[in-house]
Amino acid sequence: MGSVISFAQQKGGAGKTTLLIHLAEAWRQAGKSVALVDLDPQRTLAHWWGLQPRVGIECLESAGWRAGSDVKDMARNSDVTLVDCPGNASNLLEAALRESDLVLVPCQPTGPDVWATSALLKMAAKEKTPARVVMNRVPARGGAVEESVAALKEGGAELLKARVGNRVAFFTHLMSGGTALGGRKSLATSEVTALRKELDRLLKKLAA
Repeated sequence: MGSVISFAQQKGGAGKTTLLIHLAEAWRQAGKSVALVDLDPQRTLAHWWGLQPRVGIECLESAGWRAGSDVKDMARNSDVTLVDCPGNASNLLEAALRESDLVLVPCQPTGPDVWATSALLKMAAKEKTPARVVMNRVPARGGAVEESVAALKEGGAELLKARVGNRVAFFTHLMSGGTALGGRKSLATSEVTALRKELDRLLKKLAA
């Protein structure tokens, strides 16, 4: 049984699905088999995967009462299963959190994102599933990032060290089913790789 990570955030525009896609590709490039479960009604993840299916990544659309069993089934045959959760609080979201080894909550450095993150973390705690916040779409300048981090920590959130910037490269390749993780070195690649490695270490620790 592989590790299951749910990507969840009730605040729209936090970059949840884009981050999931890039981590999926990062794990594939690292030699891991990856399963994707799309629970979001928008089906952005499934649409991206359908544009350019690739060896090492499988994708399943799921919903309703099937969600929990679908996540388990995909995890049996993959090293890592990534679940794109619906944005609204629902039984479907709760089921995904319940079946996960880790909940990853992308958070932009804004007040509304911080408030929405706090609500999501309470849901994860209710399901007794470990959760971590990753600062996402971080601007190059400004004090909003550290203010947001301080507010999150004050509320009891656990944050990952790795952060992901607000980079055009993360969006330009998605229309064709690609990612920013090309052959040449870039800040986008370095950030996603650092996050993937930190998550690997965390999952190993949680499983011990």
